[in-house]
Amino acid sequence: MTLQVTNSLTRKLEPFVPLREGKVNMYVCGPTVYGPSHIGHARTYIAFDVIRRYLGYRGYEVNFICNITDVHDDMIKRATERGITIFQLADENIPVYLSDMASLNVQQANGYPRVTEVIPEIIAMVQKLVDKGFAYAVEDGSVYFDVAKLPGYGKLSGVKAEEGVTGTRVETDKYDKAHAQDFALWKGMKPGEPFWESPWGQGRPGWHIECSVMSAKYFGPTFDIHGGAIDLIFPHHENEIAQSEAANDAPFVRYWLHSGLLKINGEKMSKSSGNFIEIPDLLKKYKPMAVRLFLLQSHYKSSPDFTEQGLEEAAKRLGRWKRVLANAKDSVTPATQTDETFRQKFISAMDDDFNSPMALAVIEEVLKSSLSPEVKYKMVMEFDGVLGLQLDAADAAMTDTAKLAEIEALVDERNRLRADKKFAEADAVRARLKNEFNVVIEDKANGVTWRLEQGGK
Repeated sequence: MTLQVTNSLTRKLEPFVPLREGKVNMYVCGPTVYGPSHIGHARTYIAFDVIRRYLGYRGYEVNFICNITDVHDDMIKRATERGITIFQLADENIPVYLSDMASLNVQQANGYPRVTEVIPEIIAMVQKLVDKGFAYAVEDGSVYFDVAKLPGYGKLSGVKAEEGVTGTRVETDKYDKAHAQDFALWKGMKPGEPFWESPWGQGRPGWHIECSVMSAKYFGPTFDIHGGAIDLIFPHHENEIAQSEAANDAPFVRYWLHSGLLKINGEKMSKSSGNFIEIPDLLKKYKPMAVRLFLLQSHYKSSPDFTEQGLEEAAKRLGRWKRVLANAKDSVTPATQTDETFRQKFISAMDDDFNSPMALAVIEEVLKSSLSPEVKYKMVMEFDGVLGLQLDAADAAMTDTAKLAEIEALVDERNRLRADKKFAEADAVRARLKNEFNVVIEDKANGVTWRLEQGGK
């Protein structure tokens, strides 16, 4: 079987063939750390974590880089509001981001370069583009890429240079320039902004240049996979291609992979409207692996709808799997029997553009099969190495049969007391469930549900 990936550049499903046999260089656009990451970031980084894990499963040595944007208009705005520097803001939020990713079992990247660490390299690349005639400086000390000078601009997004569209999702190019579609490589300093010395005066990097510089520093001018959310295709990724290929006279990226955007309760997620959930808040209410499972139940290119009901159903599915595996683990012997049919089904699913919903269905098949308990456990643990659901790290209350039975009996008792209108006694049972088992009861119109609180016993 051959791994097939949907390449955003060609808009086709293509066989994956890296530049160097057995090795994959992979770059994913990281967060701008002006605040905690949100559920949309979890969607993106879990998706690419599974892609990275599967490449490793298939025998590739993966060098994975995820940048940190620590100088940006949003960084400056937030730091100014709080009366601190962008460096203090970054130092505050980067550990939160890394901790959230660890909670969601996203493996650490091989490198997390920060923009402020590569300023000399950024200046050198901008100068190279100026020298080659692809960029020009303006009076305020800013430097712009001249999109009209590059034939083929727009090959990733379909946007044409002559259309004069910037498409900027954040207002990053509020400077004088020759044409509307030109984009900032270097921004002249404005009062109160952080700055670095450059041949064009004091200033700071534009948004797009950072990823071209960082990827080239780690991988050279051409590499295998560049990933990110679909909203980065234009202008960010389009402009990365333009400046990289103009500077280096070489193809930039072989395979562009983009994850779909998350919806929340049927609505587009939007920070400006407040329709988003920060990861630290999310993980106070839901177990990280329930969140991860929920997101993997949709193909990485789709746009899943994040709902409380969906999270609860994912948590129940995860709990059921863990209970089955806990019993299977107790039966593990030195047996070496396997069922290659399931392994091939799993590989076939993941070879089809990293189809995690199909891969999860294979786990369901294994758990419902007539295979011996030890073989079920062995196979599911193999597949979980790719999906990263920590199915072996089961919660004690969920794997201890006696404790689980006690919880369910107490929930039933509370339901009976409520039905008999003995609310004080019912509340006492609820308090016992919380205090002894860290179980949270939720009364809803369609019935009563319970879940283990984050960090539960």
